Order: sequence, then structure tokens, then C-alpha cells
Amino acid sequence: MRRLNCFVFTVLMLLSSVNLLAKENLIQILSPQDYSLHRETTINIVVKVTPAKVDELKIITSIEEKSVKIGKTATMNCKNILLRLGENRVTIRAYKDGKMVSEQIARMYVASDIFYRFRYPPIQYKQTFFHTDTNEALCKKCHNMTSNEIKNVAFIDVKESNCYVCHSHITKDKFGHAPAVNWLCGACHNGKAGVENMQNQGRSKYLAAQPVDQECFKCHKSNYKKWSKARYRHEPLDSGNCNKCHNPHSSPYSKFVRKPVDEICLGCHKDKHIKARELDNSECQGGIDKTKECVDCHNPHASNRPFFLRDKDDQRDKKEKR
Repeated sequence: MRRLNCFVFTVLMLLSSVNLLAKENLIQILSPQDYSLHRETTINIVVKVTPAKVDELKIITSIEEKSVKIGKTATMNCKNILLRLGENRVTIRAYKDGKMVSEQIARMYVASDIFYRFRYPPIQYKQTFFHTDTNEALCKKCHNMTSNEIKNVAFIDVKESNCYVCHSHITKDKFGHAPAVNWLCGACHNGKAGVENMQNQGRSKYLAAQPVDQECFKCHKSNYKKWSKARYRHEPLDSGNCNKCHNPHSSPYSKFVRKPVDEICLGCHKDKHIKARELDNSECQGGIDKTKECVDCHNPHASNRPFFLRDKDDQRDKKEKR
């Protein structure tokens, strides 16, 4: 009995010491939340620390590791990180004088409508938003959280945009979309929901309506006029989800497509690639000739011919290839 009492006492003491360590909360991941759902592979992570007890943070993902030096009064710290499609585990480690003193983990999922494998995220992942009055209050000490954008007036120096300091990564790629590279964020991120994301109305000050086509066609009127008259319209266009294939900010690829065009097409139509290889070269060169792309013969938006085949007046400009 005496041994049992000693064992119980020891266990209780160990649990007590663990609880005391847990209550210190040397680091806290404020955004994004654990099991958060995302649509882009770059995000800003916001971490609250106890500066007197932490002098360095290490942010570790499956793609990269970043180090953040903590100033003596730097309670709030933010960093842009890269994620991969699918499930991600982000580890935040706090150090003091070279010794790890605390660790936090956040799980995130990046979904993609292009690839079937990542189209339907596990149910435990939920979409979260940062730009609320409560969250922005945490950042006001270092950042001006108000929008200083004038409607339809581009910044002479884009760094003057209050959005730029935290979101400059979204326009880093070679091909930049005009509203984004001119930091006219409010053109699309006006806080209003669309029919597909009405459940998120009020959850973010800078919500963008889904589907996005109503905003896209305010500028791309000639395309809308042409495609709306076509006999056959491709599903992404017909549903208004232009951002399914195009990144509205920037992309390494021409026309702001999210991936090389054949990767996008075969993300949904992998079976067509197999059939193309079985056809004679004169009928479909896409499965054999590596210099050919699906969009050389097929219009990815709309066509008057079956299978969205291009006609003589709709030949792809070779200058589009990059």
C-alpha cells in the first residue's frame, strides 16, 4: 500500500509539473488556426511570444525552415511560409540562448479544384479568416490595418499600400494580374459574399465573392461577349469559377494559370490523355507530340464545336507559350 501511495504521488507530481510548463504559453499561434483550410500555397503565420523568455523562433514545414529573431518587445511576430497541396504540419519552436524552450504545432490543408486528389479536404479542416476587428487589433502596434486604397487609382509606389507589407508575396511571380500588381485589392476583396460563399458573409472585412466571374468580366467584357454566345462552354467558365484555373494575383505561367496547362487539363481529364495515346497521330497529337498542349487544339473556355475544338478563327497564338 505504501509503495502504491508513493507511485501515485510521483505520477501526480509529474502531471503537475507538465501542467505548469503548459501554462507558461511562451508561444501561441494566433493565425491560422489549427486544422485550417486554405486555397493558396503561401500564407502568413502570426505567432505571439513572451519576449523576455524567447529570443528566436524557428518555423518548420515540409518545404522550408525559417528563423525569426525576436526583439526585446516584439510580442507579435508574423512570417510568410510556403505550403504544399494537401495536408501540412507546421512546427513552431521557441528558443532562448540557443535552447529550445517551447513548441507548438498547427495542421493546415491546401485544397485545389484542379487536382481530384486535393479537391475534397478531410472534414476536420475548416476555413478561417484573419481580417476581423479582433485580430487586427493585435497588429495595430506595428501595422496600419486600414485600407488606404483609392478606387481605380493605382499606387505610384506599390510599397505605399498598407496591404503590401504583409502580402507582397502574392505578386512575386513573373506574370502579374493588373489589379493585384497595382494593389487595387478592394476591387475584388470588398467584404461581400457571393452565392457560393454566402455562409462566410461577415467573417472577414476583405472577403471576395464566389464565384468570381462577375468581377472578372467587369474588365474582360470582350471575352464575356464572345464566350457567352458560344454553343459549348467549359465547366469552370460556365460555373463562374475563373480562379479554378487562373491565379488572380500572379503566376509563373502565362495567362496567370495555376499550373502548366496540360497539368490543369489532366487534373480533371486524365482518362483523355490515355485515349489520346491510343489514337492515330493525325487525329490527336497531344498524347504523342510533347511540344503540343491541349489548348493548341481545344479552347479551354468555350467553342461552337464539340469537345471545345478550335476553328480557323480561333487558332491559338503561339506567342502565348512561355
